[in-house]
Amino acid sequence: MTMFVLRDSYREALYRLGHALRSLVYPWYCLHCGVRSTHPTLPLCTRCLRMLRRVPPGEALRRLHQLPEAIGCFRAAYSLWYETATSPFRPLHHALKYGNRPVYGRRLGRLIGETFRTEWPAIDVIVPIPLHRRRYLERGYNQSAWLARGIGDVLARPVAPELLMRIRPTQSQTHLSRETRRANVARAFVAPYPERVVGRHVLLVDDLLTTGATAAWAAQALHSARVGSVTLVTLGLAA
Repeated sequence: MTMFVLRDSYREALYRLGHALRSLVYPWYCLHCGVRSTHPTLPLCTRCLRMLRRVPPGEALRRLHQLPEAIGCFRAAYSLWYETATSPFRPLHHALKYGNRPVYGRRLGRLIGETFRTEWPAIDVIVPIPLHRRRYLERGYNQSAWLARGIGDVLARPVAPELLMRIRPTQSQTHLSRETRRANVARAFVAPYPERVVGRHVLLVDDLLTTGATAAWAAQALHSARVGSVTLVTLGLAA
């Protein structure tokens, strides 16, 4: 039996075609309140979009600095919206991460890029937090990579997911305690091409910042490869 993996560009084209065909038969609804939505790539109505709470400047970096392993790893850090139990962010994030809707990621990535582009001088390369190969095969895509592509569209900077690798499988962080989260991702990453990151300013991209352990250990791997500096951006910040 012959097996093959679709390239991401083909995968995106198929998603767009599928979504276009679906919209001819089924209307799009807001993922939070159920009202008819006119934006299939960002399926929240105008009212629910306005309910999303912006994260103030400095808050993401403050969260990271609660971890000893994150101290000195980041030039800056940004998150777009708070994630709470009742926020419209939660169903949107769930659809992006678990609902087989990676196309949402590119539009949300563009929104991230448009929001923060003036805060990011001299970004050299954009690197998403990687999934382990096993998790990627289960899910079929990396939501952080799709966010990174959208940011790359706005910044006109290269997106290079191959510059960071998750070298061992880890448990889902969702239901783990703070200390277990830290141990779960400790030394789980490596930068396999150090010559391509040395001295460069890397924009590290993830979907959600909770304790910051994942981002901290990913940044540690980049610093082991003598990266110049790391800025982190995430779509959400767990409240």
